[in-house]
Amino acid sequence: MAIYDNNFSVAFTGLLKRFGVTCYQIGKYTGLDQAYLSRLNNGEKTNPSPETIMKICLALAHYSEKIMLHDLESLFRSVGRSVIRD
Repeated sequence: MAIYDNNFSVAFTGLLKRFGVTCYQIGKYTGLDQAYLSRLNNGEKTNPSPETIMKICLALAHYSEKIMLHDLESLFRSVGRSVIRD
């Protein structure tokens, strides 16, 4: 049994929908390839680097005033990482 479920696409898709942000917007803000973001979104690619996750988090925060730290943390936790010290 894994320590975490690699459900980055589930967490990423949920945040995009919840805050009304698109992969195009994320790509435009971060410089990340939109095709790569789309593959992350649909689960074809998994386990993005911490740097990529941070870029996505910064873009989400840029496009949505309502996003909270725990929302962003869900992206990191979906791949077994964390930005919050326990």
